[in-house]
Amino acid sequence: MSRSWLLVLIWIAACASAPDRPDPADVAKSSGAATAAPPPERSPAATPGLGPAQAQPGDPDRFAAVDALLEGALPAWGGGVLRVEQNGQLLFERAYGGYKSSDTVPIAAGTRLISTVLLLSLVREGVLSLDVPVRTVLPSWPADKRAITLRMLLAQTSGLPARSPCLDDRATTLPACVQQIAATPLRQEPGTGFIYGGTNLQVAGRMAELATGKSWEEIFRTRLGDPLQLKATGWGPTINPRIAGGAQTTAAEYSRVLRQLLPGADPALLSAPLREEILADQTRGLPLVQTPFQLAPGREGLRAGLGVFRERIAPDGRALEVLCQGMFGFTGWVDRERDLTGVLLVHGKLEQVWPVEQKLRALVRAAVPPVTR
Repeated sequence: MSRSWLLVLIWIAACASAPDRPDPADVAKSSGAATAAPPPERSPAATPGLGPAQAQPGDPDRFAAVDALLEGALPAWGGGVLRVEQNGQLLFERAYGGYKSSDTVPIAAGTRLISTVLLLSLVREGVLSLDVPVRTVLPSWPADKRAITLRMLLAQTSGLPARSPCLDDRATTLPACVQQIAATPLRQEPGTGFIYGGTNLQVAGRMAELATGKSWEEIFRTRLGDPLQLKATGWGPTINPRIAGGAQTTAAEYSRVLRQLLPGADPALLSAPLREEILADQTRGLPLVQTPFQLAPGREGLRAGLGVFRERIAPDGRALEVLCQGMFGFTGWVDRERDLTGVLLVHGKLEQVWPVEQKLRALVRAAVPPVTR
């Protein structure tokens, strides 16, 4: 088995988050190497090749190296979109290949941040508490899992297994899926390890439904979608939304969610202490039992906050840069030194996207100086 194919298998098992993943049997029929699933349907561009440049306030020449990198890399995956903002102001946006900047695409595990911000907005209002045991909201929650809290679910330290068959079952309901997860044996004791997967947020989403008396879609629309004008963002027509990985969005709308992790965010959504909870190391030194970066050289030890991974860390332990990423390479990041958000919307081979997005973010840091405070 090739290393790239092994990487895809581990990512799929770990993140369980793409709404439409390639059938492993179909992939195996190819040369044995990993192949990306076809990109989602988009409105066709007028001509193939490089997409039109968008409005670029300021000096777009400083992004020349960024543009050259993506112009060379993205055509291999059909194109993509890059959007960079600072303090909510557009610095750079360009669509490449067959993409348009307004395209709505599945973002797989990039969904985690959207769901986390939504759930923490309920914590801010006192509807839920980070340290409330699941069993206080879900009366049928089993005794062997009584120690699990909402914080553990969001931090993926609950001990629940990464996957459940119900995550792929579009005919079931969210309550039924959570019942199936509840009946699954723990992989390890709650609070003893980090296990990256889709089951935790599925349970958290059901807690939100019971605490509010509304469906996940209603909660999202009224508490996050409408306030941030996320008109293209959502989980689509399903009664079993994949809370950790089933959303779709645009680069501009995802940027509005990322902006909530910076000063000046909407205080009606997140308080400053809750924003710091997202950015803090929520794994707290626990073993990284299962992580999506297991086969990413030099990144195997990345620690997680709530819905994000901490990529660059200051000497005092503060996260300087955090990111959230989907299995086909979709990447959103927040640079706290620059009050900057970035979205790379792409649908390619993850092991090929990894070095590109790392170099991309380094070039963006070189192009945008830190903010003087």
